[in-house]
Amino acid sequence: MTNWKTIAGIAGMIMAVAGASRADDHAAHKAPGSELDTAASAGGTVVLRDQGGKTVGTLKLTAGASGVAMTGNFANLPPGPHGFHIHEKGVCTGDFTSAGGHFNPGKSKHGILSDAGHHAGDLPNIDAPASGAVNIDLFLTGVALNSAGPDGLFDQDGSSFVVHAGPDDYKSDPSGNSGGRIACGVLEAIKPSAQN
Repeated sequence: MTNWKTIAGIAGMIMAVAGASRADDHAAHKAPGSELDTAASAGGTVVLRDQGGKTVGTLKLTAGASGVAMTGNFANLPPGPHGFHIHEKGVCTGDFTSAGGHFNPGKSKHGILSDAGHHAGDLPNIDAPASGAVNIDLFLTGVALNSAGPDGLFDQDGSSFVVHAGPDDYKSDPSGNSGGRIACGVLEAIKPSAQN
């Protein structure tokens, strides 16, 4: 007597394998231009320079399922706390006002302590010791390493990271009274082949 449960199970496995094969075929034939999002989602790097052009920090960003992991180090920062933000434009010239305001796709008020939410670009202060050397390790939510969607840091005008002269008070709109911009760096995409 034929065991119909066994036959149905085998048929289901064959269909699952065939479906996976078709999905792989579809993934292999991406739409023109889609490789840009793939490259951007691999990760990003930032080299921050002061207004004199001296390198004061480097960051590495890696995409995760629910946000972006960021590690980095700073050297030669003035001692004390400094506001640190993602800005809406990938331009770092002059006094760094070229970077625009904070990255804020949700049109929220500024400040990690704001009751109404905060800018996606609001980050914790960097507290530099007397040596000026700082290592950071953060997980960012509300941003993504792609060019699609409102939270994409690789949108049409790019993004930058800025260090301010003073501390962010985490509540005052629009920038936490953190003072002038003393360092800035444009977020650059890491291509997938460059990570190996």
